[in-house]
Amino acid sequence: MNSWKPLGLIAAGRMSDSLLLRRPALSRHLGPVAAPDRRLASRYSNSLRAGSPAPVEDLHACGLVLIHASGDGLDRLLPLLRAAGPWKGSRFALMSPDLDASALSCLGELGARVCSLAAAPSAGRDLAVAEGDRQAVQLARQWLAEGRMRCLELQPGRKALFQLGLLASRGLLAPLLDAALMSLRASGLSAGEARRMLHDAAGASIRAFAARGRKVMEDPAARGRAALLELGLEQAERCSPRLAEFFAAVLEAAGRLYAPPQADGGAEDSRVPGRAAGIP
Repeated sequence: MNSWKPLGLIAAGRMSDSLLLRRPALSRHLGPVAAPDRRLASRYSNSLRAGSPAPVEDLHACGLVLIHASGDGLDRLLPLLRAAGPWKGSRFALMSPDLDASALSCLGELGARVCSLAAAPSAGRDLAVAEGDRQAVQLARQWLAEGRMRCLELQPGRKALFQLGLLASRGLLAPLLDAALMSLRASGLSAGEARRMLHDAAGASIRAFAARGRKVMEDPAARGRAALLELGLEQAERCSPRLAEFFAAVLEAAGRLYAPPQADGGAEDSRVPGRAAGIP
C-alpha cells in the first residue's frame, strides 16, 4: 500500500465473516469508514479497532476502497457511491464470497477500477482469491501481502467457476461420502468400522488425487468389476431405492463427463475434467 494514501472502507451488513477480522494487520492503514449512517460506521470502526467514521466523499482520498457487503447490503451502498462520484482512477475491492467484480460495474462506468476478493480454503486461513481489473487486483494483493495473506488471481469473470469447484468439494462431496457410509453399513459393518474405513479410504483418495491428479482415477465399470458393480446396485435397490438411484446417477454423470468427444467435437482430450462441458 502507498503509505501516504489511507485504506478506505464502506460497509453494510454483518462484519463477523470479514477478511478484516481474519487478519487484524489488514486494518493497519484504515482511515475513513463509511456506511449508510454514521452510527453504523462507528460500530464498524469500533469492531475493527481502526479507522474513523467518515462521509462517503472522504473515500476519494484513499488508495484502495474496500466494500464489505452481502447482495442486499450492496444495494444500499451503491447509490451512496454513485452519488459521491465520479471515481476516475479510484480502486475498489468488493469483499464477498458470492459476488464478482461485475457487481461493481456501475462504479466502473464512473471511472473506477474494480475487483472482488474472497477468502479461500487454507489450513492457515491465510489465502484469498481476487478477480477483476488488473490494476485493482495488484493493489489488493499488495494490501493482503502486508497483512500476511497470500492471494491467487482468478481470470476476470471466472469467480463463479471457482465457487462451483468449492461447491463440489464441500457441498457435493458430503452426500457422496454419506452414500458411501450407508453402503458400507448395509454391507454388514458396524457404524464405527464403516466410519473408520470411509475415513481411511477417502483420505487416501484425496491425497493421491492431490499428488497425481487424473492418473489415480479408476473406471468403476472396468472389465472385471462391472459384474460386481451391477450386483451392488441391485443390492442397494433392495436396501434403499434412493441410495441405488443416487449411485446410478453419479456413475452416469461421471461417464458423461469423461465420455469420448463426438466425431465433430475435435481432438480435445475428454479425460480432462470439464473439457466435455466446453470448459478450457
